[in-house]
Amino acid sequence: MVVTDKGEYEARTVIIASGKRTRELNVPGEQEFKNRGLTYCATCDGPLFADKNVAVIGGGNSALDATLQLIKIAKHIHLINIVSGLTGDPIMREQVEASDRVSIINNVKVSAVLGNKFVNAIKIKKEDREETIDVEGVFVEIGLIPNSDFIKDVEKNELGEIKVSLRNETTQPAIFAAGDVTDVPEKQIIIAAGEGSKACLSAFRYLATHRF
Repeated sequence: MVVTDKGEYEARTVIIASGKRTRELNVPGEQEFKNRGLTYCATCDGPLFADKNVAVIGGGNSALDATLQLIKIAKHIHLINIVSGLTGDPIMREQVEASDRVSIINNVKVSAVLGNKFVNAIKIKKEDREETIDVEGVFVEIGLIPNSDFIKDVEKNELGEIKVSLRNETTQPAIFAAGDVTDVPEKQIIIAAGEGSKACLSAFRYLATHRF
């Protein structure tokens, strides 16, 4: 039984494909400048910022990966990190730290995103001191949150992602999951689409091989 705000639905199998949502900064200007210079995906939008000064917000693997992609595209990258040091994989950290196109700013947080029609700066804060950095793009890379809170009866990992088998089976019979809400590595549309096809085939196989 699936209960929604529009009604209840009975089924013999269920596929959960609810995806992930971006973890946001929750600062002034973020909502205003979404898709107007502020983005959450360097893989998707990086080429739009060729030869421009940009900021990457974060200090883990997501931020490091975004920075390494942008090194080949952008003019300069300001890597804004809220803690005292980068926390991603050592090899990625070394590559980022070795690039003369990257300025790493630790122990600060973004307090505002500024602009007119498009982003033209960010405001950062360290203790009681604020500073404005001119940028034409902002990449928010502080993680994703799986949309899995609504289901309690399947096993999840420490990130809240639903654990699945190679056949997209969860720990509950007849419940399958696919895409970014699962623990499958790499969160990209083409991967999620393939996982969705696998989940459909697994659900079909389940219905074909069980008596009801």
